[in-house]
Amino acid sequence: MPLTARAGHAIHYEVHGELTSPPVLLIMGLGLSSRAWDTLPRRLAERFRVLVFDNRGTGRSGRTGWMYRMRDLADDAAAVLDAAGAAQADVFGISMGGMIAQELVLRHPERVRRLALGATFAGWLRSTKPALRTSLDLLLLNLHRSRATADLLGQLLVSGDWHAHHPTGALEWIRRAEQTATRYVLAQIAAVIRHATYRRRAPTLVLTGDADRLVPPRNSQVLAAAIPGAKLVVLPGAGHAFPLEREDETVQALSAHFLDAPSPGTA
Repeated sequence: MPLTARAGHAIHYEVHGELTSPPVLLIMGLGLSSRAWDTLPRRLAERFRVLVFDNRGTGRSGRTGWMYRMRDLADDAAAVLDAAGAAQADVFGISMGGMIAQELVLRHPERVRRLALGATFAGWLRSTKPALRTSLDLLLLNLHRSRATADLLGQLLVSGDWHAHHPTGALEWIRRAEQTATRYVLAQIAAVIRHATYRRRAPTLVLTGDADRLVPPRNSQVLAAAIPGAKLVVLPGAGHAFPLEREDETVQALSAHFLDAPSPGTA
């Protein structure tokens, strides 16, 4: 179980794939460990050296602090690159992980070769917010884990169609993802609320599902429009956890972007 240390806390990370393959760093979202990537690292490891890690407060990383800053989470990501011996990597972050990835580019531009941002936004204040009921359900879910029913998680995280075909899929996934304690979810939410990045310096792919209830797809459209040369891929019918629903298309889009080939999808 590889660990590295930064600012007095441990960061757990894992490496998948061949040492000689091009490195890719995956950054997970709010409150979940790197196990939430499920089988995506193994799929990408067929072509890449894939680095995954647990954000502070989650999984097997250190659980300290009461209020996080996005820049500290980004510096944690840079520390993982250092520990893995990767001078530079392609980076994919989803949801809060996409915010960490944006901050990583701004603080350590030489470390990011190509960037992919999934279901995220450039700043909380200017973002298109989810419906009030969705926000309340998310908050209550994190405050009261007993509310984590299959139907509630299906409504929040995936599309209605995918949930209908996999009625317990979202619940089983969140259990595999090692959801962290409420204290650390709130510490990460503090970083999300203060997040604001409107300058980037890496070729960027923006991905979203058009059935995302948590981070409405309008945010991805605005984000892609604000980044010169960015490519937007919209996955029709996919929800917030689109790598879970549409793993094949996610692998194809990321591989095409990171290998600098034409990216499939809807622009």
